[in-house]
Amino acid sequence: MNVQLLNKKEAIFESTLKLINEYGFHGTPMSQIASRANVATGTIYHYFTSKDELILELFKYCREKTNDHIFNVDQDLPYKEKFFFIWNRLVDYYIANKEIFWFIEQFYSSPYYELIQQKKNPTYYGVDRMRLFFEEGITSGIIRDVSFYTMVSIYIGTATSHVKMVTYGFCKMRAKGREDLLEIIWNGVKNQ
Repeated sequence: MNVQLLNKKEAIFESTLKLINEYGFHGTPMSQIASRANVATGTIYHYFTSKDELILELFKYCREKTNDHIFNVDQDLPYKEKFFFIWNRLVDYYIANKEIFWFIEQFYSSPYYELIQQKKNPTYYGVDRMRLFFEEGITSGIIRDVSFYTMVSIYIGTATSHVKMVTYGFCKMRAKGREDLLEIIWNGVKNQ
C-alpha cells in the first residue's frame, strides 16, 4: 500500500477515533468522519464496506498500536522485569493516548464487541502477544498456571483501573504507588 493511501486510511481512523470519543458510535455519521478526515465519503467506502467494518478495523488498529508500544521490550530481561515493564508501558500509553483508551473501553461495552466475538479471530482482540507473554511465564514455571482470562483480569484490569483513577483525578501518578500495585499483582500470580 503506498504512503498516500496509508495516510488517508490513518486520517480516517484518527477522525473516527476523535468523533466517537466526542459523540459516541451512533452520533458519528460517515459524512462527519469524511469531513474531519478531509476526504470524500466515497473514499471511506473504498477502504471499508460499512461503518461497522470501519469501527471493527479501528479497534484492530488501536489494539495493534497499543501492542506495538507495550511489547517494545528487551527480550533478555528477566520475566519479572518484563512483567513490570509491559504493565507500566500499558498504563503510560493509555494515559498519553486517552482517545485510544476510551475508545477501547467503549468498544468492549458495545454491540461491536459481539461482532468481534462472532469472528472468532484472536488478532482482533490483540491478545495473541499477551497470551504468548503469559504462556512464557507459565511454561517456564515463573507464574501460576491459571486461565488466560484470569490473567488478563488481574493484569490488564488493574492497569485500566489505574488509568481511570489517574484520569479522574482520584490519585496522582506516583512511581511508589505503581510499584506497590505491581508488587501486589506479582505476588498474586507468581509461582510460590
